[in-house]
Amino acid sequence: MAKKVKDIKEEQNVELSMQDPVEEQKKLDKSLDLIPLCKEKSEVPFDKTAESERNNIFVTYKKTRTENNIIMVISVVLIIASLVIFVQAQNWGDWCKIVGGVTLGVVFVFMLVHFLLTKNKFPDTTKKYIRSFMTTIDNFIFDVEDMHDQKLYYEKRYVAADVIADRCYKEVVDIASRNLVSATYKEKPFEFGELALYKAGAKKYQKDVMFVGRYLTIENKFHFEDRYIIRIKGANDTDAPNDLDGLVVLAEQNNFVVYGPEGANYNKDLGKDLVDNLKSIECVGALLNVNVVFWAGRTAAYLSYDDSIVAIPFDKPIAPESYHQLKKNLKNMLEILVD
Repeated sequence: MAKKVKDIKEEQNVELSMQDPVEEQKKLDKSLDLIPLCKEKSEVPFDKTAESERNNIFVTYKKTRTENNIIMVISVVLIIASLVIFVQAQNWGDWCKIVGGVTLGVVFVFMLVHFLLTKNKFPDTTKKYIRSFMTTIDNFIFDVEDMHDQKLYYEKRYVAADVIADRCYKEVVDIASRNLVSATYKEKPFEFGELALYKAGAKKYQKDVMFVGRYLTIENKFHFEDRYIIRIKGANDTDAPNDLDGLVVLAEQNNFVVYGPEGANYNKDLGKDLVDNLKSIECVGALLNVNVVFWAGRTAAYLSYDDSIVAIPFDKPIAPESYHQLKKNLKNMLEILVD
């Protein structure tokens, strides 16, 4: 009997240990605020929904600002009136001091209560707007044929060490990221999110932008030493890679540059079709530049975009054409990189 009880306990322990990874993943998903994407088709165009969200937050902002201005004016008037009453106390009597003091007290209490009630109102509304806006845009961008298991991890952020390990940018002093989405394309997992990298500026505490745009990571099956960086330049040559130690220019044609170890055969290591397909990318519209880093087993693509993509719209209408381009760019890049 003891042996049977022991066997049962061991079986229970095995069962629990098998469930642990699932439970841990659920806890992780919850902590990262997992939002499933592309589960339901909306009949309302994404840009109409996004613009409605933007307009609502902007109207709320203007209303809140107007209310605050009115309250400030009334408070200033009452404070001035109270001071006048105090000054005239010698002529009008001690009751002026009482009235003035009560008025000042009421004004300060009112201002304090108003501040406590409203200090988090607009920031909380803004957070909800950003979350809703990202979800709306992502549901459009990642609604692509052959793409599955799309998940937005709202609270997840890129780790600086992982990005720096790409060896595309060095001297990074700060990193900002958001809107990290994981999915599969033709059964190949990838991650796509917003990223900004900063370097030290000329002045103390100043930070200059090195890269800002979208960041794509995906595994590959390459086998070679060191790394390659392929750069596709737009009209404005910004966000250029600065970690080129150990690399030389292997090829340069118009706006297309290949960096790699001296004497390396990039067409052989990466495949001529892949190189030719990257060469066909045009950096126009919202897309400013593209840098793609290849290591054996890992590919990272840095896509630089203008403000119509990197900034969440607030006081100006959204640019639907930019998001259509972003969706097209992502699909095109995945088509090239998925082997």
